[in-house]
Amino acid sequence: MSKYLIPVLPAVLIGGLSLLGVHAFADDACADITTNSQSERCSVSAKVAADKQLNTSYQELMVRLEGGYQTDPVLAASQKATVQEAQRAWIKLRDADCQIDALEAELGSSTHVAAVNNCIASMSRDRSVFLDNIASDSGSGSAFGRGSCPTQDFAQFLPAFSANAESQKRLTAQAVKLLVLKGTSDIGRIVTHVTAEVGRDMAFPLMAVVPDGKVEGIEIEKVDDRHVDVVDKRAGNSNIKIFNFSRNACWALEGVEDWSIPDKELSVASTRSLSREENFCSQRAQGFAGLGGLEQYRLTGELFEAALENYLCAAASGDPIASETAARLSLSGMAPQLEYSKVEALFKAAAVNSPGGAEGLASFYCFGNDTAGSGPCQRPADVEKELIRASSMGSAHAIVSLGDYWKSGDLGEKDIPRALACYQLAADKGYESGLSAAKRLQSEVAEPIASSKCY
Repeated sequence: MSKYLIPVLPAVLIGGLSLLGVHAFADDACADITTNSQSERCSVSAKVAADKQLNTSYQELMVRLEGGYQTDPVLAASQKATVQEAQRAWIKLRDADCQIDALEAELGSSTHVAAVNNCIASMSRDRSVFLDNIASDSGSGSAFGRGSCPTQDFAQFLPAFSANAESQKRLTAQAVKLLVLKGTSDIGRIVTHVTAEVGRDMAFPLMAVVPDGKVEGIEIEKVDDRHVDVVDKRAGNSNIKIFNFSRNACWALEGVEDWSIPDKELSVASTRSLSREENFCSQRAQGFAGLGGLEQYRLTGELFEAALENYLCAAASGDPIASETAARLSLSGMAPQLEYSKVEALFKAAAVNSPGGAEGLASFYCFGNDTAGSGPCQRPADVEKELIRASSMGSAHAIVSLGDYWKSGDLGEKDIPRALACYQLAADKGYESGLSAAKRLQSEVAEPIASSKCY
């Protein structure tokens, strides 16, 4: 474990479902899932919504067939009967396949029910896309066909989809899964929230134009043969969007994950002397670090990078909390490591009136950017100075650390009596660790010195 621990947020359970790799419809019933019964209720909501979407797609297809064969009602009736028969057969196949899909779960259990419902919901959404592309307007003068599908090759489909608002609207599913980040009453804690929106009612364009070929900031990730995710980092780590596409008769956008934190989800109030921008940056930093700390999202690295970027923003005027946390995060191995001078400046800003900042600076002066903490102490005099500063500000932990340094000799020489004096001083302040260390060392010191001689 790195010695540069981040004093940011505990790992808390974030409510909601991740859309990453899970192509499932959900609404408010899917927020804050912690039990199997809650997961079952979520799956019921997903199944009901997908069934409703499927019924709409089916009815709209029937209307298209009726209107397309007005001059030949007999042919229209025949076409509708064919679709009806096919739909009934498909439903039987879907239900049977979903029972097979859930075979590994105990029959009748919440896990089994959820697995069946989620399978049905997924297959129903795909079927909706299939039905939506039958007898659809191709825009080329023909009444029917699937000419509205640009291509089955996703690499060619993406530029065609993103070309303009109209193409995006036409190639978006009727119901779109949405993942957004929301604030909570606990300022700085951000949670994921999954819901859905009617595709045609969304504000297009959803995606900036993606030209042909490799585009910097665009990552195309194949989930399986029928699902592809497009990770759009062009607006930076604090504004990543992931677009979920599925393919049936044609590719279609079925989900959008917005990993940005809007201003409206943040609190204007602040207990620290921060500007409005720094306050918002501080809250965003805590939010991104909290999400990254869960390690359940594939964006973990990007979330920590976003956290560091926002902590640096919050530390612009020298805020000690933001400065210390940015420095520690940089050295934690979870975010990019800043150059030596930048880390030193951050710790110095924190050390002015923060014992934690002074302790962090002391550790940095000893080990520098060597996060493993190996080798001899680089700047022992500065280490002693900063630990004394932290001790003077009331940190019993810093006093024990100072004792540890005297005991190990990392400050230039071993001084066991002085180490005991530090441990005793910490014990006098009620610090249990100091008392334990003093008891262990007492037998090694023939002539103890006063605790006040620690520094």
